[in-house]
Amino acid sequence: MESFIIARPAFGARPTFGLAVWQNMCYLVWVMLFWMGKYTMNNYKIMAGLLGLALTAVAAQAAAPSLSYKINGNEFIITYTGTLYQSTDAVSWTAVASASSPYKVQIGNNQQFFCAKASDEPIDPLSPGKNGRISLPGGVALDMNWINPGTFMMGSPEDELGAGGDETQHQVTLTKGYWLGKYEVTQAQYEAVIGENPSRFKGGDLPVEMVSWVDATNFCARLTEIEKAAGRLPEGYEYTLPTEAQWEYACRAGTTTAFNNGTNIETEDQIEGECPNLDPLAWYYHNSGSKTHPVGQKQPNAWGLYDMHGNVIEWCLDAKNRYPTTPVVDPVQEDIEPYYAVRGGSYSYYDDGAKKCRSAERDPRLNTATSMSLGFRVALAYDPNITIPLPGGVDLDMVWIEPGTFTMGSPEDEIGRGGDEDLHQVTLTKGYWLGKYEVTQAQYEAIMGANPSRFINDNNPVENVSWYHAMTFCEKLTEIEKAAGRLPEGYEYTLPTEAQWEYACRAGTTTALNNGKNLSDENECSEMDEVGWYAYNSNKQTHPVGQKQPNAWGLYDMHGNVFEWCLDWYGDYPTATANPKGVVTGSDRVLRGGGWELSADRCRSAIRHYYDPGYSSDTYGFRVALAPTKNNITIPLAEGGDLNMVWIDPGTFMMGSP
Repeated sequence: MESFIIARPAFGARPTFGLAVWQNMCYLVWVMLFWMGKYTMNNYKIMAGLLGLALTAVAAQAAAPSLSYKINGNEFIITYTGTLYQSTDAVSWTAVASASSPYKVQIGNNQQFFCAKASDEPIDPLSPGKNGRISLPGGVALDMNWINPGTFMMGSPEDELGAGGDETQHQVTLTKGYWLGKYEVTQAQYEAVIGENPSRFKGGDLPVEMVSWVDATNFCARLTEIEKAAGRLPEGYEYTLPTEAQWEYACRAGTTTAFNNGTNIETEDQIEGECPNLDPLAWYYHNSGSKTHPVGQKQPNAWGLYDMHGNVIEWCLDAKNRYPTTPVVDPVQEDIEPYYAVRGGSYSYYDDGAKKCRSAERDPRLNTATSMSLGFRVALAYDPNITIPLPGGVDLDMVWIEPGTFTMGSPEDEIGRGGDEDLHQVTLTKGYWLGKYEVTQAQYEAIMGANPSRFINDNNPVENVSWYHAMTFCEKLTEIEKAAGRLPEGYEYTLPTEAQWEYACRAGTTTALNNGKNLSDENECSEMDEVGWYAYNSNKQTHPVGQKQPNAWGLYDMHGNVFEWCLDWYGDYPTATANPKGVVTGSDRVLRGGGWELSADRCRSAIRHYYDPGYSSDTYGFRVALAPTKNNITIPLAEGGDLNMVWIDPGTFMMGSP
């Protein structure tokens, strides 16, 4: 049921109110203005960060909406509560993106209906993997779109029309998902958080401008304070500006072209002139009328983000420096000068038309600079990685590994391939955490009270440990974390299975090494030098962890330094393709990754080594995993019979039949 306020003017008179009330939930104002002889219509906190896989939000009960209007000169002013919708036929309704009360439109010749409607649902809690909405002071909403982690080519090809000399293409991997504002921050949102509006072009649903990098980061800091005080932001999370990499990744939304609708600048005269491919996406000089426009009026990209091209330029978090030429993970440019990156182009002629609105376009601005064409959008980082505080002030960094499917083993033509590396598909249905580094001597001593290593250095990997020593470390760590209340029921620290180890090592690659390269020689090769300490660069010793290039998921030393114990018994690969754990029993346990005294072919992603679990060596170490223990179980019954039980994850489905 709905309520309508209907206002109809007498012929030739100023409009007056007539009121027809039905029920609550929606008020509609219909105004016909006699103007120039025509009738017109106007326009929780989480457990030490461990299981931070969902943010909780306080869901406010939707209040009944209200709506009224008045005429002030050429302006039609709507005052309302709830969410404002507009329509041209009073049948199909669209929310007015980021509108705030009072909402002003210019009187013209276009028919418009406006409806103030209470939310059918509470404000959405932010939950990783889903878009959400934040309620700002004064009832203003801030829509945030979830951006999945991934890998993309940042920069532009040399033949892209309008490309700059500072857009060197390079591979970037973002290992963490994040939220990004669906729209540029509006004036209503800025005023709700900061209490003032510095913009030159006034309008609640217009992007805020005349803000410096300092102003934009202050907005983010203040929003973080508000959300923390309201109990909606877990420890360690903060609102911030997107990094350049986060901005371009989200802007492109899977595209590799100049614009995020899959098109390019097609002719030389379109570089700084009118560009038909850009018109559907952006307010830029040739269609903007030299002013900003309400956010969300142009076509969104494939991930539902608006105005990534044009309207206002957007501040980024990092300083603008030269791009690297090699693949990088989660890059943030160093702040070596007070000049920060701005992206996306604007409505203004100062931005040279279409070329400044490309996905790869980048410019610097002094961090205190302001402009009528300079605004921002806000990001919220979601970091599933965790840091475990060990006794004595030592930390253990763990990287979250998403579940997935990969091809385990090696192709027959891979240099150094062993006969026990048959290619087969493996699916890991459960995510897990894995140590960012091999367990160090300082970490081992913090838990075990001793350091058995030959090459003594706190930051070197622990070695001279047997499989049993490694498992004892995991068991003691589990006990400590449970006693501290930081380990949920059903989780334990352990060694990774062989499948978990290789899946994490490869990080999406299918080559001999996780830098996407194969070996040029089985002994000494430059490809191995990039990622690991081995016989030809180690000087016959271990080295501090984390000095070589990480893989795409941010894991270090998966090749070389020390061999790493795995959970499994060694044997032929199992026939099971989901969550395999190796043979049921055996005489040797699996080791993976190679070590400081091995040749390159013995450090490949697929290499399998094995030894007696009681044996220790100065080339044997480990890294720790954290995973749920709710797996399939076998219950022994009387007279030798077994009862097999399969763990079923919770979920939602349609019961019954159509």
